[in-house]
Amino acid sequence: MTFNDVISRPFRCNVYMDWLNFKMNGGRDIKFDKLFEHIHLRGGNVKIANFYAPEAEDENQRRFYDAIRRSGFKIEYIEEKGRGHSGKFNCDTMMAVDMVAQADGIDAVYLLTNDYDYIHPVRYLRSRGIRTLLIHAERPSNDLRDEVDEWRMFKQLEL
Repeated sequence: MTFNDVISRPFRCNVYMDWLNFKMNGGRDIKFDKLFEHIHLRGGNVKIANFYAPEAEDENQRRFYDAIRRSGFKIEYIEEKGRGHSGKFNCDTMMAVDMVAQADGIDAVYLLTNDYDYIHPVRYLRSRGIRTLLIHAERPSNDLRDEVDEWRMFKQLEL
């Protein structure tokens, strides 16, 4: 049974993307416009689409972020982790809180990450009857895949 066999059509959904995690695990080639097309073709009406990433550092990155916005995402900028310039960025807490706080009035969540850290918000969403679909790149957390209603590698969906 697949995600769309269980969820009624049309459905309201939110989309959350942990960009650095997704990109570092081989997801850099995802086609964002195809992602939204995929969701809409299955009856999804996207209420919120958040893309978590650090501030743009150069003109190329600014152009990339502009394209992300045009595809339908709102960029949520994440700050450097810790004091000083450690070069580490982490959006896990911010994204997890948003997933829970923005859950009212939706039927499903699309989660784009490979990260184990989203198990607890996924459990919470599922306890509220909200379907969860994980779209991952290479090397996803098997524990996270066990928690969601359905999972697919983005290349399987031709994104």
